[in-house]
Amino acid sequence: MSDLITIGIVLAVYLVISIGIGIYGRSKEINSDEYFVASRKISPLVLFCTLAATNFSAFFFLGFAGASYRAGWGFYGIMAMGTSLVGLSILLLGIPIYRLGKEKGYITPPGLIAGETNSKFLGWIYGSVLVIFTLPYLATQPMGAGILLEAISGGEIPYFTGAALLTSVMIVYLVLGGMKSSALTDVFQGVLMFSILAIFVSGFFLHEDIGGFSEAGQKLWEDKPEKFVREGNFTWEIIFSYTILWPITVPMFPQLFSRFYIAENENALRTTAWLYPTVVPILFLFPVMIGVYGNIVEFNNPLTRTESDNILPIVLTEYAPLWAGAIVCVGAIAAFMSTADSQILAMSSIITKDGLPTVKEIKDEDEKFIGRLLIIILAIIGLILAYDPPDTIFDIVSQAFTGLAVLFPTTVAVLYWDRVKANSCIISIVVGEILVGCSYWSAKTGNAIPEWFTQGFHISTPIIFITILTLWISTLIEEKLANNARS
Repeated sequence: MSDLITIGIVLAVYLVISIGIGIYGRSKEINSDEYFVASRKISPLVLFCTLAATNFSAFFFLGFAGASYRAGWGFYGIMAMGTSLVGLSILLLGIPIYRLGKEKGYITPPGLIAGETNSKFLGWIYGSVLVIFTLPYLATQPMGAGILLEAISGGEIPYFTGAALLTSVMIVYLVLGGMKSSALTDVFQGVLMFSILAIFVSGFFLHEDIGGFSEAGQKLWEDKPEKFVREGNFTWEIIFSYTILWPITVPMFPQLFSRFYIAENENALRTTAWLYPTVVPILFLFPVMIGVYGNIVEFNNPLTRTESDNILPIVLTEYAPLWAGAIVCVGAIAAFMSTADSQILAMSSIITKDGLPTVKEIKDEDEKFIGRLLIIILAIIGLILAYDPPDTIFDIVSQAFTGLAVLFPTTVAVLYWDRVKANSCIISIVVGEILVGCSYWSAKTGNAIPEWFTQGFHISTPIIFITILTLWISTLIEEKLANNARS
């Protein structure tokens, strides 16, 4: 019982601070622009922190560690390279999105796409894809909280209770303050999670059973030398696939796309663009190290693919005193909340601003109430999806990444290609998502995706290529038909 009290005290302090920051971020007179895009006044440092913290989730803490336990050091290479290129995406997409948002008052991703193509139907399809593929990613956040709290408490806090606790606190500060509260709590949570994780990783290697980084490395080399080399599943095709998948997909996350609107100026985005590839790959090392060197921890049996998502809490319970484990657990929960709150707010704004108005006119004074109600509904949906997860965190997120990547060609075309037409974008998205659905069905039924289709690449690569090709060919056909009609 005393163990549970220790965990409860540490967790309560963190949650109270998070709610307090959320209340502090609340404006006395909060309008729609303030609620959804923080009046476009977020400074460079806060913008970088909220972008980074928003992108680091249960996938970062548990998915990275689990995948690194299975694959070894090779996993770090493909993740670090791809994420380093996200800075380029911020420059190429973030700046024009910011300019259009400031000039024309766009608040949501579908709002920009629909406005620039003069097609509400394209905006509706674009927004639907964002919501559909963000929901399973959202579910991984309460999943992560449930896994950690159950493990660190020795089962005293059941999995679903931990998941529900994270969801409840997040609802409170989002309902109170919107985007500004989300951004400010992201700064606190980002600093907290990385400080705690760095300290824990250092403590892990200093533990008497580990004997330091050198001794741990020697033991890993003797027991599992394959963890130091690029295994067969990391072919150049797979490395290429993941390298391009991250910079293509990350800006398509609605929570990241929406944050391009909130910058106080273009310099804030440029600062973020060079900080991201400078800082983030270093931070990636921490969960990867825990996962890779988790292979020297003695288990009765090697962890299965699904069990490997638990490698961080397993190492915590094995090598950290309870109070330290509880603090690390709080750092991880900070990562989960910083992503989930942004995902929920982004989806709420999409449905409020772009979805519901196509069915019924929404008055300005009702938008805040509807947005807050949707926050509660979406958070509950994410919690329900987390109740019985179908796969590992890494596999769930990879599937979501592929679905969102289909939107990238349309986004680039709308921003940079004057010739593109709405119908061509719609055809491109529909074709891409049909392929994503087929690949998911194949995986669930145990049928291998044909080699002639993937050519050794991750499934996302041929799908993205076909989506681009479809968009280009559809545009040319549409132009030809229009020219024929005029003549």
